[in-house]
Amino acid sequence: MPLLLKNLFQKLASPKKPIEDVNGLYLSSGHFMRVVPQPAGKPEFVSGISGIATQFQLPTRYGNVGLIAHNYLSGKHFLELQPGDSLYLMDGFGRRRRYQVQSIRRYQALQPRSPRSNFIDLDTQEFCSASDVFKRVYMGEYRVVLQTCIERGTIEEWGRHFVIAEPVTEPPPPR
Repeated sequence: MPLLLKNLFQKLASPKKPIEDVNGLYLSSGHFMRVVPQPAGKPEFVSGISGIATQFQLPTRYGNVGLIAHNYLSGKHFLELQPGDSLYLMDGFGRRRRYQVQSIRRYQALQPRSPRSNFIDLDTQEFCSASDVFKRVYMGEYRVVLQTCIERGTIEEWGRHFVIAEPVTEPPPPR
């Protein structure tokens, strides 16, 4: 590949600027999902179609990307991710950004079917409000968060599983 094209690719793939219109998600496990936006005014909407992740609109107010999916559909692949795994966000123009999973956060929902449930942090056993969980997971340095539910017994929404990934700075091409 000519040097000019390599430099152009590096600029397009730079994690310094987030992809604004996310259309696709590729996981290093080989799974691809199309990304659809939440309908305006419906922050509880999650697509019921396999192969789809829904872009959670509220985190975009804080400069972050949140993608949500049901644990019995595309979200089952979020449960397979571990720290160190890679994922890629793509837009409709062929641009992509690489992210690396930094941490996994898991919470038990005390009112499983409520989006405003209080929670118990499964690592620390600390009580948290829905607002506390949102701030811990979706606010702060630029990140991508994949969210799905944790099933326990017959309760599909028993808890919440968050995969937190940060942008990876790709090394410059060799000269």
